[in-house]
Amino acid sequence: MHWMMSQVWGSLGAVLLGLLGCGSRLEGESLEAWGTEEAGVAALAPKKVMPLGDSITQGAAGRASYRCQLWRKLISRGYRADFVGTLTTGYLGENTCTSVWFDRDHEGHWSWRTDQVLANISAWATSTRPDLVLIHLGTNDTYHHQTEDSTVSELEQIIDRLRVVNPRVKVFLAQIIPTSSVLASLKLQSLNQRLPWLAAAKSTEDSPVYVVDQWTGFTPSTDTYDGVHPNLRGEEKMAERWYQAIRDHL
Repeated sequence: MHWMMSQVWGSLGAVLLGLLGCGSRLEGESLEAWGTEEAGVAALAPKKVMPLGDSITQGAAGRASYRCQLWRKLISRGYRADFVGTLTTGYLGENTCTSVWFDRDHEGHWSWRTDQVLANISAWATSTRPDLVLIHLGTNDTYHHQTEDSTVSELEQIIDRLRVVNPRVKVFLAQIIPTSSVLASLKLQSLNQRLPWLAAAKSTEDSPVYVVDQWTGFTPSTDTYDGVHPNLRGEEKMAERWYQAIRDHL
C-alpha cells in the first residue's frame, strides 16, 4: 500500500509540475544549466579584454605580439576571453600568430603617445565596451620628451573616460618594459615608480586599478629585437605577467 501511495503522489507531483510550467526539462538536462539560463545569456558571455597601448601592444608585421602568447595561455588553460579593439593587424601587416582561433582585435597604435590615445579612447571604448583593459603606455612619451606629470595625468584621464562607458571596468596598468637606451630607461623607471600611487588613487571598489610589473626581469638585450620591441622571448614574458594578473577576473 505504501508503495502504491508513493506512486500516486509521484504521479500527481509530475502533473502539478507540468501545469506550473516546470515539467519541460529534458531528460538528462541538469538543473545547473537551467539556473544559468535563467540568469541570462550575459552570464555566459566571455569578458571583453582590450589590449591598449602603442607598438609594443600592436607588434610589427612578421611578429606575433604578446597578445598571441596571452591568447594561447588563456585558451589552453580553459579561460574564456574576447579581445576587443578597432584594429586587427600588426604595424604594416599581419601579426604572425599561429595560435588556433587567435582573436586579433586590439587597440595598440604604433608610435603613439599617451595623449594621442587619450584623445581617442572614448570612441574606442564606446564601440567595443571592454570589461578589462590592459594598458602599456609611456614609452613614446619618454622618447618624445613628454613630462612625467603629463603622462600620469593622461593615464588618469584614460581611466576616467573608460569608466564613463563602463563604470565597472577593471584596469590593469603596466609598469612598462625597459629599453636599451640607458637614459630612456631611467626615465621609464621613474615613471613606473609613480604608477602604484596612481593606481591607489584611482582604484575604486567597482572599478579597481591593478599595477602589473612588466619591468622586473625584462632585459632589452635578450628580450627585444631592436632594443625597444619584444622578440618572442620578450612577448612570452609580457604575456605571462598579463596572464597572472587577469586570469582571476575572467
